[in-house]
Amino acid sequence: MDDGAHVKKRSMNEPRRDGLEDDFRPPPLACLRECADGRYGLSGQNDAPEIARYYQWDEADSLQEIALEICALRIEFGQPNTLAERFLHCCSLRGSNVPGEPKLAKAFLNEISRGDFKPFSHADLS
Repeated sequence: MDDGAHVKKRSMNEPRRDGLEDDFRPPPLACLRECADGRYGLSGQNDAPEIARYYQWDEADSLQEIALEICALRIEFGQPNTLAERFLHCCSLRGSNVPGEPKLAKAFLNEISRGDFKPFSHADLS
């Protein structure tokens, strides 16, 4: 790919990435708070077929798709989005020794409130 094509591709994907990241900020906080209050289904830990229907959460599924797209676009620019990556990491945790979704959500919210994720200001947390 010549430099002109690379610049054009970059300029076409940058607004898409920026829009996704802007749209991604508030929903994870709302979903994390709801999950921390006891709702399951955010990360799919309980996705066994016999119980998955009880934990269906369309907004959470959408957040995972958006986070995956953000990470894919960020790879092109060589700049990670720590919020999207951490969210996907939390969603990928499985096993008998992994805390439940509400505990994971509380821990994630604590990381955000400490300032571990720069996309948020402390005003977003209230």
